[in-house]
Amino acid sequence: MFAQKLEKMRKILIPTDFTVESLELAEYAILNFPDTKLDIIFIVGYSLPDTRWGVTHFSEREQINNQLSDRFKDSQRHFVREHKNNIEAISFELFTGVNLLAFQNFIDRLGIENAIIPKDKSLSFQNNKWFNTTRFIKKTVKNIIEVPVELKEETQQRKYSLISLFNL
Repeated sequence: MFAQKLEKMRKILIPTDFTVESLELAEYAILNFPDTKLDIIFIVGYSLPDTRWGVTHFSEREQINNQLSDRFKDSQRHFVREHKNNIEAISFELFTGVNLLAFQNFIDRLGIENAIIPKDKSLSFQNNKWFNTTRFIKKTVKNIIEVPVELKEETQQRKYSLISLFNL
């Protein structure tokens, strides 16, 4: 039999708030680019500490790992297993800049041209150190796909419009 030929790899930038629901944007990337290997980069904004000690002891990896719940990790593993033929890599990046120019330099360094973002303001953070990067993405990334979101009234949690494969 002939193997399915995949296009060259695409890097897809996806904002996250470390909820399982934000993983559904990655599902949407797979649906939009079915014959392409994807390098999925989840991005979140973080305000650096304002003390010398805080900056000296700052660890991007530690900050990210502290936000990843067991439920999120399990859902991510399930997603990767299910779509292993379409996923080259999944990574997390912290944007610690404060303006559009810094963000442009950030995405240029990563080589980003594609992004999938929630259509409405649906990302939420419980700590004011974290912030949503969607507004920067809208102004700097060339190819953006916006995914509509809906608020499920019975749970009062935001859900993406795609059917969730991650309900545990």
